[in-house]
Amino acid sequence: MIKKIKLSIVATVSAGLLVSGMSWALSEEAFFEKRTALIIKHSHQDVTFDMMQNEQSFSREYWRWRLDQYLYGQYPEYQPIYDAYTEGKKFGEIYALPEENLGPAWQEPASLPDIPQGYFTDNLPGNTHTGWHKLIGDTLYIVYQGHLTDPYVASYNVKTHKWSGPFKAGHSTLSKNDRKIDSHGRPIIEVDSQGYIHIVFGGHGGEREDGLNPMSIDTPHAGGRMLHVVSAKPHDLTKFIEKDDISPFASYAKSYRMANGDIYFFTRAGTHKSPWLYYKMKRGSQTFEAPVKITWPTVNVNDPMLVDTHYINPVKVSDTEIVITSLWHACNFKEVHDKTHYNRLNAYFMRLDTSTDTFYNIKNEKLTLPLTLASTNQYTLAYDSQKAKETSFGTRPLVLDDGSYALAYEARGEGYREWRMARFNDGEWSHGHPMPGTVNRTLSTKEGKGVKSVQHLNVLGDEASSSRAAVVYRDTEGQSTFAIAKRVSKQKDGNQNWQVEEVVFAVPQAKLRVEPVLDESGNTVALVVNVRRGVSQRLYLWHKGAFRANH
Repeated sequence: MIKKIKLSIVATVSAGLLVSGMSWALSEEAFFEKRTALIIKHSHQDVTFDMMQNEQSFSREYWRWRLDQYLYGQYPEYQPIYDAYTEGKKFGEIYALPEENLGPAWQEPASLPDIPQGYFTDNLPGNTHTGWHKLIGDTLYIVYQGHLTDPYVASYNVKTHKWSGPFKAGHSTLSKNDRKIDSHGRPIIEVDSQGYIHIVFGGHGGEREDGLNPMSIDTPHAGGRMLHVVSAKPHDLTKFIEKDDISPFASYAKSYRMANGDIYFFTRAGTHKSPWLYYKMKRGSQTFEAPVKITWPTVNVNDPMLVDTHYINPVKVSDTEIVITSLWHACNFKEVHDKTHYNRLNAYFMRLDTSTDTFYNIKNEKLTLPLTLASTNQYTLAYDSQKAKETSFGTRPLVLDDGSYALAYEARGEGYREWRMARFNDGEWSHGHPMPGTVNRTLSTKEGKGVKSVQHLNVLGDEASSSRAAVVYRDTEGQSTFAIAKRVSKQKDGNQNWQVEEVVFAVPQAKLRVEPVLDESGNTVALVVNVRRGVSQRLYLWHKGAFRANH
C-alpha cells in the first residue's frame, strides 16, 4: 500500500470528502475536479502542464503520472488533495501502467578472471568503487555494496591487524526482483560521538509503492529505496536498527562529522530532476532533522520538456566548513540522455559554514537557498564550459597548499578527457590550470624507464617528510600496476622525481582505483584499493607494507 499523510481538515461529504476510519478519503469525481482546477490556476504562468497533457512520446497514462508528480512537488497545495484520493490504493489502482522494466536481472558469472590474492571482500557487482570508510582511533570501518547491492560492513584494527566481519547491515531494494545491478545506492558509513555506527544505502528514486515524492518534480522511475540503519550498540557491527528519518526517494549519499559532533548527510531528493539537500544530525542524537533544500530544479521557459538541475559534491575541509562544488545538468522529461557526456556543464563553488548553517560563495556573499540555475550562474559560477565548448563531467573541491580554495573539473571535448583546476585570484575565477602536484613530477620504473601517465600517487605517512608513495600507473605492456615508489629528488622549485622501488602487482586489462585512509593529522596510514578485471572486482587494504586479507 502507498503510504499517505492523513488529512486533518474538516470537510463534508457534499464536498467530496468521505469519512474512512479516522481519515478523510476524496471521491474520484471530487479529486479530478480539484486537480483540474489547480492545473488551470497554474497553467497561466507554467507551460509545463500543456506540454505534459499534449505530449505523445509515451502513453497518456504515463504523462498523467508525470504531471501528478510535477504538480505534487512544484505546488504543495496539491499534496493533501492527491493523498486523500490515493489513501490505501496500490500503484496499479491509481495508474493503468505496465510493470516496471528495470532489468535485465544480474547473472552470477560462470567464471572469474584472475586477479591478485589479498582481497577482503567477496566478488563485487556493479560499477567500480572503493566503498566508504571511517578511521576511529585504532579501528577502520569499511562499508561497501556487496551481493545484489546489499550493504556489507567490516572493521580492521590498525594495531593488531585483525578483521571483524563482514556483516550484512541491511536489505537494499535495488537489484532485486529481476532488476539489473544499480550502483547509485552505494552505502556510506558514519560513526557518531557516542560510537553508534550509521549506514545509509540503497537509494535511486524510491519505489512506485512509496507514492509521489513531496520534494521533487520527478517520478520514482529508477527504483531503490534509501534507508538509514544504526548499530544496536556502540562500535558493534552485528546488529542494525532501521530508522525512518530520511526520504526513501533519495539518491546518492555523502556525510561528514564535524568537530562538534554534528553530522551532515548530503543527498539528492530523488531521481535526476530533483533538488539536492542536506540532513543534519545533532551531537547526541541518532536521527536526522528535517532536510534543508540546497538546490531546486527549474523547467526551461522556452522548452518545458527540458529541466535545469545540478549535481553537487561536498567535501569537509575544516572543523566547521564543508566546501561544495557542483555542475549544471541539462535534463529532460523524456529521460533521453547522451551517454557520452550526459549534458553536464559548467562548474560552481560554494561553502557551508556549519557553525551557523549558512552558505557563502567564494566572495563570502551569503547565499539564499534553494539555489536555481539562474542563481548559481549569478553567484557561484567558477567555470563556463558552454563558453569553452566543453562539458564538465564531474567536479570536486580542492584546498591548496596556501590554504586557499579551488575546484577541479573533468573537461571533456572532441578526443580528450582530463582533470583541470579553476582558481580564484584578484576577485575572479580563472580555469584550465593543471591539477596540483601533477606539474614537474616524474615517475620512472625500477629500470629507470619513464612512465608517461601516472594515474595515482599518494605519499605514505607525513606528506612533508615521507619519501615513500603508493603509485598506480600503466606499464609499457598496458598492465595496470600498483607499486611503491621512493622519492629520489625534491627541488626548491617543486620538481619531484620518483622511482619505483617495488612492483606489488601488475594486472593486464584491469582498472585500479585507490582511496587513501587518513589519520587525524591528514597523513595517509592505509589505502583501500579496488582491482577490477572484467567481472572480477575486489577490495584490498594496503597497510604497513602489505595487503591485509580477511581470512
